[in-house]
Amino acid sequence: MAVARWGRLRTELRSVRTRVLTTTLAVLAVALLAVGGLTHYLRLVDLDESVQRDLVQEAGELQRLAERGPLRPGAPFSDDLDARSQERFTDLRRLFYSFMTTTVPGQYQSVLAVIDGEPIFEHADRSRFELDDPGTLAAVSERALPGQTVVFDLEQDGRQLRLGVISVLLDEDPRQGYLVVGVDMGAQRAIILHSLWRYLGVSALTLGVAGLVAYVLVGRVTAPITRLRRATEQISPDDLGQRVPVAQNDSDVGQLAVNFNGMLDRIEAAFAQQRQFLDDAAHELRTPLTILHGNLELMDEQDPADVEETRALLLDEIERMNRLVEDLLLLATAQQADFIRPGALDVPVWLGRTMERVRALGDRRWALESRAEGRIVADGQRLTQAVVQLAANAVKFSGPGDSVVLGAAWAPGPARPGTGTPGRHLEVWVRDTGVGVAPEDQQRIFERFGRAESGRTVEGSGLGLAIVAAIAQGHGGTVVLHSSPGQGATFTLRLPDSPPAAPADPAPGASASATTAGTSPPARAGLGT
Repeated sequence: MAVARWGRLRTELRSVRTRVLTTTLAVLAVALLAVGGLTHYLRLVDLDESVQRDLVQEAGELQRLAERGPLRPGAPFSDDLDARSQERFTDLRRLFYSFMTTTVPGQYQSVLAVIDGEPIFEHADRSRFELDDPGTLAAVSERALPGQTVVFDLEQDGRQLRLGVISVLLDEDPRQGYLVVGVDMGAQRAIILHSLWRYLGVSALTLGVAGLVAYVLVGRVTAPITRLRRATEQISPDDLGQRVPVAQNDSDVGQLAVNFNGMLDRIEAAFAQQRQFLDDAAHELRTPLTILHGNLELMDEQDPADVEETRALLLDEIERMNRLVEDLLLLATAQQADFIRPGALDVPVWLGRTMERVRALGDRRWALESRAEGRIVADGQRLTQAVVQLAANAVKFSGPGDSVVLGAAWAPGPARPGTGTPGRHLEVWVRDTGVGVAPEDQQRIFERFGRAESGRTVEGSGLGLAIVAAIAQGHGGTVVLHSSPGQGATFTLRLPDSPPAAPADPAPGASASATTAGTSPPARAGLGT
């Protein structure tokens, strides 16, 4: 049981549904990771650039303040020169005081003014990180460069800070001043990373929902493939009847199932044809082989007359076997696409030549009853073969002085597919005045090795009428029989004026292409010969 379950699990994991679902989710996951990762990476890059711009801006504002001088008493803060006293700063302390009182640091910033290494002013908001601790002051003193702005990163009590040390020099004040602007980079990066984790959580939820939806949708799309796989597991040479259920065939997968079912139909028909051929051959060849074997055993080698008689009998039996094998092979090829090779056929010319052929079959009163004018698209050789077989059949079951009549005429047929124009078919008949066929035998005689149980008792292979039926069906037509015991028989080939694009698949028994009728063909003008 465990082995069977493991086998089913492995099959399911290798199924098209699982592979498509896995591929879809993998592509979606990679896309989400790529978009999220790139977006947050760009946010980190933008953070660095934004901090750099803020530090440059702080340095620029301090520079402008130093150049424009302090505000006039009572004047509001403004960059307008009219609000300035037009006096330049001469004292670093006063410059820093004016800057600190007119500048509001950002949410993650702290500002410190340093003169000669000593902190002078720091922003009043003490809730932010402090820059006047000894470690920070030591790092500032070590990195600061007179006349330049230096930017560096510093870790302070677990914080990742970025410090901008802006050098301030006044001609009137010999002291060295620095404005230190600190930015808490760690806190801002933590916000971005937290956003990334939230994005990954939402992406995972999205993948889960997308996986469920895709599982259902892919299952519907690949259902024919699943049914196809299960059907193939149950198909064997002994059971070719399995078919894949198809709900709709407007998709590629549905069409695949339809094509697979069609392939199974063809394979099943081919297997049935092979089985029937083997059965027919085994059934019919067993008797002549038994006759050959028995006569050879009983033959007296010392008696020349017995040897000659046995030799003649064996040659006759071998000839019958050869004819039987040829007929079986002909019926076996009746299902192939090239069995019928249609071409333009002049009906009256063909009928006249066929009449000349059949006259040599026996001493009968031969007559050509009607000639149909015009042309038909058909295989002339196969039609000649069918008519000659019907004529030979008529000779077998009639006697000297009986009539055998051939004829052909056009008759209305069904409308041509796709055009709506009236169609027509050609009727070619062979009528004899022999013993006829009993009603109970009229269907059986078209089957392979089928023989009438009454009336027609002449020995034969029983394949002649089956061959005629196969030729008619190959042209998309039928064979119609009208007969009564003692009143002769009329066999009529009904052929469309053009054969189908591909020969129809004959049934395992050729009787499907032969029908019987209770009325004779329409009256025709007699043209005796």
